[in-house]
This record gives sequence, structure tokens and C-alpha cells, in this order.
Amino acid sequence: MTLLFRAEDLEWVDDALALRAMEASFDAEAAGKVTVPKRVDTRFGRGFLRVMPAILGDVMGLKVMTLVEGLGTRYVVLLYDVASGALLAIFDADELTRLRTAAVTALAARALVRKPPQHLGMIGTGFEAEAQVRAVASLWPGCTVAVYSPTQENRERFAQRAARSLGRPVEAAGSAAEAVAGAEVVLLATKSKQPVVEGAALARGAVVLSIGATRLDLRELDTATLERAGTVVGDDPAQLASESGDIAEAFKAGVLGPERVVALAAVRCDLGLVRTDATRDLVVFKSVGTALQDLALARAVREAAAGRGLGTDIGEVTRLKEFAPAPAERQKAPAR
Repeated sequence: MTLLFRAEDLEWVDDALALRAMEASFDAEAAGKVTVPKRVDTRFGRGFLRVMPAILGDVMGLKVMTLVEGLGTRYVVLLYDVASGALLAIFDADELTRLRTAAVTALAARALVRKPPQHLGMIGTGFEAEAQVRAVASLWPGCTVAVYSPTQENRERFAQRAARSLGRPVEAAGSAAEAVAGAEVVLLATKSKQPVVEGAALARGAVVLSIGATRLDLRELDTATLERAGTVVGDDPAQLASESGDIAEAFKAGVLGPERVVALAAVRCDLGLVRTDATRDLVVFKSVGTALQDLALARAVREAAAGRGLGTDIGEVTRLKEFAPAPAERQKAPAR
């Protein structure tokens, strides 16, 4: 039996379920119980096809993404059973991606922010941003929140929605510098091709959570920010240089080296890996996303959905082609 989950079938999934799934994912990674091969990008016309495989305990699978410039992206996640190879579920992974990305950011924030902040500054009001601010700001009910995007109408509308979601006021800031002024935590969720905030505008000792610039043609952080970073924590450090325009540019400019980049899975086990000093006072979290995260949430959703009768049973999509039994050895005829 294969279950199909469309985007509307995932509206019941909450931040708590996503966060538990991401905890399980990073715990398994820290224990060395996962396999995450390199993703494969294949260019076509105005975009690319991306395939991201992974194995996580009792499940395996892949995420497939298409991007067409000027049009948008589509995602699908295929979840398989390791023991039988059966296709367990197919997900329209748009909402799945948004929820797991926000949960990973919240997990990073919980590890990296040592004491409750007074102010959270956010830049970005797009598809990912609402889930991000809800997941992160909910960690600290007492902190103020300000948000900025270049379009006044967008930031004001977003601030109203976020205020309803968080149950407290959210300010629509007039500039990026205003949004992050004095903020101990800065959250960036954009699709910008240029850095969205100047490193000099960030407060000393701030934790910067950046989930945009997941392609080499995008930029969210400037080199000044990464030069000030004592530690860059990545959800997948091995892929940061090849996937993130921010990190690739910082390496190229010589302001960041691999020795200052560590994995979130490792940091959750040892906070001593995060280091800062008088000159490099910032901590930056950079997310590029992994199929491991997608599979962890897909597995959790399928398990939770079973008790709710959710998902559409579309039968046996992948028929088993059995191996032919080995031919019996011919018995030798008795000697005469």
C-alpha cells in the first residue's frame, strides 16, 4: 500500500511534530546511523532538476525538485521501507519542506542562543518566512519581533499575520538596519540575489540564522558578516560551499575557512565547538536543507497520519519483481 499526501493533506502538521522529527534526524546523524549521498543537479533550459537521496534507519528515499526560472519550483518526496523496498508514501513536498526548514532553524536557535533574547529581527516575508518566525519566535515568548522587506505593503501584511500567529505585536520596520538594530537574534529568509543586511548593522554577539541563498546565484549574508563569524554552524557543512552563494563567496574572498564551519549535529552534542572572540563575535547558522530532514518529517507524518486515517491509499504503485529461485543442482547420475 502506498499513501499519497497532497499539500492540503498536511495542513494539520504542527511545529511540535516537525521539531520532534528534526531532533530524531540530527540525533541519528550524530550517532552515524544515516547515509546522505551528494545531491545531483542536472541543468535544463531555464532551470534544473535536483535529486536528493538518503537513508534514515528503517526508511530511505529521495526528494526530487524542479526549478524553472521565472516560474517556480515543485517538490516531491518518495518514502520507502528499508526492509522490503516498498514505496510507503508519496508527498507533495512544498509544505513538508517549509515545515522541516523552520523546525531545523528552531533546533539551531535552541542550541546556539544561550539566553532568552530581548529582540528578534527578521528580514523576509515570503513563503518560508511565516513558518520561520513562528517556529523561532515561539521559543521566547517575551522577545519583541520586527520584520522588514523592501515592499511596505508586504511587510505590514506579514507583521499582522505573524502577530496573530504569535499572539503578540510584530513591528513592520522601515529598513533592514532598523529591523536588526540591537537584535540578539537575526533571522533571514529571502530569495535575494544581493546581501540583505550589512554586517556592520548587526549587534555584537548576535546569532544570525540564515536559511536563504541556497543556490550559488543567491546571496543573503555579506562577507563582513561571515568575517565576523567566530563559528558558522551548518545543517550540512559538506554542501555549504557548493550550494550556498554566501559561503562560496566568503571562501573565495578568504574571510572564512573550513576550520570555522561545524555541523549542527555535532554542536548539539558539544556546545564547546561554537567559539567566538573579540573580533569574531557573531555566530551564524546556515541551512541548505537535506533529504535526511525531508525523510524524517515524511516518516513522522506517515506514522501520525495512520491514526487519523489521513492520506489517500493509491494501491501498490511499485510492483515487486521477484528474483527467480536459484536452479537446483543437477544430481549426478550414479556410476555404472
